[in-house]
Amino acid sequence: MGLPRKLEHVAAALGLPERKDEKGGALIRFFSVPRKPTKGETRPGPFWHEPEDYPGKFGEFADYCAQDVRTEIELTRRLFRLSDYEQEVWNLDYTINQRGIRIDRRSAEAALALVDKAKARLDAEMAALTNGFVPKCSTVAKLVEWVAAQGVAMTNARRDSIDTLLTCTDLPDAVKEALLLRQEAGKVSTSKLAAFLRYIGADDRVRNSYIYHGTGPGRWTNVGINLFNLPRPRKAYEDATEADPPLLTPNALFQVFRKRDPDLLPLLYGPKLGRPLHLVSDAIRGFLWAAPGHDFIAADYSGIQGVVITWLMGEDWKLQAFRDINADPSLPDMYKRTAGAILNIPPVDVNKSIRQGVGKISELFLSFGGGVAAFVSGAATYGTDLHSLYGPVWDATADDVRQKAARRYENCLKSKRDKVKTDVLSREAWLACEIIKIGWRNKHPAFKAGWKALGDAMRDACRNPGKSFTACKITYLVSHGFLLARLPSGRCIAYGAPKLKQQVWAKIQHDDGSWPDQAETLDRDVAERMERLGIVKIEGDTAPAVTALGFDSTIKKYVRFSLYDGLASENVTMGVERDILVHGMFNAEAAGYPVCLHVYDEAVAEVPHGFGSIEEFERLLLDLPEWGCDIPLTAHGWRSKRYHK
Repeated sequence: MGLPRKLEHVAAALGLPERKDEKGGALIRFFSVPRKPTKGETRPGPFWHEPEDYPGKFGEFADYCAQDVRTEIELTRRLFRLSDYEQEVWNLDYTINQRGIRIDRRSAEAALALVDKAKARLDAEMAALTNGFVPKCSTVAKLVEWVAAQGVAMTNARRDSIDTLLTCTDLPDAVKEALLLRQEAGKVSTSKLAAFLRYIGADDRVRNSYIYHGTGPGRWTNVGINLFNLPRPRKAYEDATEADPPLLTPNALFQVFRKRDPDLLPLLYGPKLGRPLHLVSDAIRGFLWAAPGHDFIAADYSGIQGVVITWLMGEDWKLQAFRDINADPSLPDMYKRTAGAILNIPPVDVNKSIRQGVGKISELFLSFGGGVAAFVSGAATYGTDLHSLYGPVWDATADDVRQKAARRYENCLKSKRDKVKTDVLSREAWLACEIIKIGWRNKHPAFKAGWKALGDAMRDACRNPGKSFTACKITYLVSHGFLLARLPSGRCIAYGAPKLKQQVWAKIQHDDGSWPDQAETLDRDVAERMERLGIVKIEGDTAPAVTALGFDSTIKKYVRFSLYDGLASENVTMGVERDILVHGMFNAEAAGYPVCLHVYDEAVAEVPHGFGSIEEFERLLLDLPEWGCDIPLTAHGWRSKRYHK
């Protein structure tokens, strides 16, 4: 139902007449946590505050417990019951959590020691580079100040901000080197390894990492160790492991980690590939390994996000293209086809860099209504130089599209409200992103229509509680105070207390007194206040915005947010992906493949040597549920001792 998990938060979110007693935490610590021995106590511990010694406090403790129960009873009256199928999903989740995942304890401990030594050296390099002004890579405030003193605007040292700065071609060499040092020292490998060891059990397995239905669309989240955001290995690492013969093998690399000597890595693998913190991060998945006498068999759905959203939106030409590629893998893949369509060149002529920079990023980051900001995020994720895209993109673009993109750049640059990355990107890099966005949308008319159709269905459902409206295989209904999005599987995504917020088309005056060419959407109340000040021109009404309540995992609060069309399409796509994976995991379990790990579009089973096959595991995952049997999916599997990408 998308509600907070803590009892006090959910009681407040639903406005329950019974509420959790917030004083209970102190009472739990008093009675349920061992106390220190008092002077003269020599018997073996642990020692406790006994109820008979504190009858008044213990009475409060009992009252606290009773109030919890009353709150839970009231909550139960408001919650939807799990379907029989979802109860089985919960049971499967419990089983997977109890199995756990095995950690290579010895290698993890050694790698942590190696990382500490490597970080000390990076700190020394940073101090030398900045003449002692930035003593450590972790002293981010000093780093920001030092970079600014070199003539480079930098407001913070967040990873995304540094990634964006590193795309600039005119950075001073010293600034670039300092930012790279910060990026390397900030690799998450240390925290990941520390978490592996912190939550490991006596049998070297980490258990209870998965939280059932941890997100609104129904996906799992993690607690303790986060298996969902393990860092991607560098391209140099992938190339080295995939070379024939491999230039780097995981087994050999882990033997080197166990030596705890950061000097060995560049000596064996070269100064670029062998950067210690990078290599530990590259290999982070390999610290998860199967039990003695066992292997991992894994498979993931290839490009499932793109396939599912295409299926939901009904982009028929693209669905057929997926089917053609599945039937004949020698044909140009979807990334090449997309890049070719945007640049008006045959897919077979799309080179590797254009396939990645134009095709792959477009497919993965523009499918939910994203624009320049989304594309920039994708470029940072895959290490794409946006400036390198400008030439081929600009040359392949018609004049009218060039002019449209240039006008929008000027408007965004002058905007008071949202500069859409014009303040951090060069003009050429920004135009490349905008032109690619325009080209992608022009080739996907069903997507553009589908985003709007989903938004219209949500708005109609909010205007007409109790009546359902369907778009793109999703049915929306407002009932019991929730906006429900019924997925093709029959499961619902729930959004609390939906409302419509009136909006208008409006032009916002630039700082120089000029007016933009195009209007944008604004809240009616805000626009009317700004119009009275003479800085806004209201052009007319537009569709109202849907808002709802949901749990913000960052601030840990139940807050109102805008359920815009792109977010709605992303949510339902994630929901369908989750339902497909669940069906595949049930298939695997029934065939004797015990699932021990799963990540969004991937399932991993731990099986004895000689049991089963990659091909059978792939077939089990691709035996799709009846409601989605026409989704053109493929799967790619592997078998190995260690987990890997």
